[in-house]
Amino acid sequence: MSAIEKNHKVYVGIGSNINQGIHIRACIKALNNEFTNLELSPTYESSSMGFDGPNFYNLVAVFKTEYDVIKLKKILNAIERENGRSLGEVKFSSRTLDIDILYYDNLVDIDKNIPRSEIVKFDFVLRPLYDLCPAHVHPITQKTHHTMINNTTYEKMIINQIDINYEC
Repeated sequence: MSAIEKNHKVYVGIGSNINQGIHIRACIKALNNEFTNLELSPTYESSSMGFDGPNFYNLVAVFKTEYDVIKLKKILNAIERENGRSLGEVKFSSRTLDIDILYYDNLVDIDKNIPRSEIVKFDFVLRPLYDLCPAHVHPITQKTHHTMINNTTYEKMIINQIDINYEC
């Protein structure tokens, strides 16, 4: 690896409320084909937020990449589009697939929403992060996921861990 190349550690949130198992399996297969050291959190089911719709399945994946954050976002958007996601959807609406960069190393970029603001706001984002890495320190709050999940006020939705086999 040259001095310019670097293996970045990335956490992404994955969600779907339309044919959830199909789209999440396809997403995991695509991520596994593109990135190294892929690890997955448990999957959680929660009600749709801000609109009436089917329940969401949410999980977090962590992996390594040499791509910069802009190239990474393009790849993730392409995976979303391959799974029926269209650009310009209404913010609170059903999704075939939603992939959000939660962390990219310790990058803080408010314009790109990294780290993702939802981490400190919603249980369906924080809980799977906690499951994967309870000791990870949030680069803005300087709190671990363990501390945040136990001591922080955030939107605690009714979420249920579900057993899904994502073997691709």
